[in-house]
Amino acid sequence: MMTFKEWKLYWKQLDWTRKWFPLFVLLRPITDNFYKLKEISTFLSPIYIMGVLTPVLALAALAKIKQKRIPATADEAFRIWGILTLVNCIALLLIFFSIDILGNCIKYLTPVVMFFYLRNFIQSKTDLKFVLQTFLYSAIFPFCMMYYEILLGPINPEYASIGRGGGARIRGEYADSMNYAIYLIGAFLCYGYFFLEELYSRNRKKLTSSTKLSFVFVLCLGAAVSLRHVATWGVFLTIGVLLLFYNTKNVKGIVFFIFIAAIILPFFARPIYDKQIYPLVAKEYNVMSGEQDVKYAFNGRMSRWERYFEIWDEMPQVAQLLGVAFSGSVYAPIMTGGGMHNDYIRNMFLSGIVGVLFYIIFFFLILARRNLMRPPERFLLIAGALIIMLYSITTLPTIYPGLFNLLYPVYAFALLPRSVAYNLPPRKQFVYQVNQNVKTPSLQ
Repeated sequence: MMTFKEWKLYWKQLDWTRKWFPLFVLLRPITDNFYKLKEISTFLSPIYIMGVLTPVLALAALAKIKQKRIPATADEAFRIWGILTLVNCIALLLIFFSIDILGNCIKYLTPVVMFFYLRNFIQSKTDLKFVLQTFLYSAIFPFCMMYYEILLGPINPEYASIGRGGGARIRGEYADSMNYAIYLIGAFLCYGYFFLEELYSRNRKKLTSSTKLSFVFVLCLGAAVSLRHVATWGVFLTIGVLLLFYNTKNVKGIVFFIFIAAIILPFFARPIYDKQIYPLVAKEYNVMSGEQDVKYAFNGRMSRWERYFEIWDEMPQVAQLLGVAFSGSVYAPIMTGGGMHNDYIRNMFLSGIVGVLFYIIFFFLILARRNLMRPPERFLLIAGALIIMLYSITTLPTIYPGLFNLLYPVYAFALLPRSVAYNLPPRKQFVYQVNQNVKTPSLQ
């Protein structure tokens, strides 16, 4: 990791095309707390102001950046998905124009713009580390808020129905608890990466201790349990398992972690499961065992998906292939909105079967580059892709700026040529000279 002084100097030397982005990353968890201001005035809402400024500044920067990205095949897959998203957004605006529709379309298109902006921003491993460390700094505020609520009680609780486990979820002044989850998962991912990056480096003098990593793990685990968000538990567990796998080089660290877990789990595992976990997953158990109808799966979201798929089945084939906006159906704005609670389904409705296929192909293309990366960055890439894939089952990670501000830089780094990403010298070429049937390598 950079020292704070190094991080600040790095930010200062950036030109305006890059300087605004880390500033927005730092401001995002603070401005998102003013979610309710939109009910007073759209034009006074910091979330809406930042939401509009983000793609505008990204597009302006793209027009000015001189050092352009090195093309990759995955760019084309993302571009096709983005073009279909754009065309459907234009159709939605032409048919159903309103301020809400305009706001939603900006929200849907921002990830597309930001991906290509970050492809130009991330030109080295140092750029990536700078962005990840910026995200870690931004997570300080939501972590303080989370533990304030955990220790002193919820500020603005979100009460879940009995069918969803009952009880209150902490969410601060955010729109929902997913905003907390983004910074919880992101902080664990970033700190785990910096730990591995130092572990695999040749200079071990600054090796982050296993004690610090264990502290961060316990801090994140406590917040994850308190969030009462099943998807976040699954993502957190996935990152933890990956981190252990890539941490096999650090035997002492694994032993220390197991020792801490052996002390803590016997006292807390059963109460946590009975009070926090079981009430939330009981319905899923009942569905799998056949005691409840399948429509109650995924906290009842299955019934909603079935209802809108029936509408989708009645639409023209062109709308199924290219996006529901082509159908002109009054249900199109709803089907492309946040009410779907599944990003695969929402993206299929928004960009059609063709669009969602290219969206999924994009992830396979970036994962195919994992073997070109060193273990710490490989961990970061695999975990980053799995975070989006897992969250997409029951949430909408594509439209949460805090999440794509963290993960798109990782994907952008993965698409760099290895020599550029790691600032490697040009590969030496070998010429073999034959002399009396003996091959002697000589360097040129």
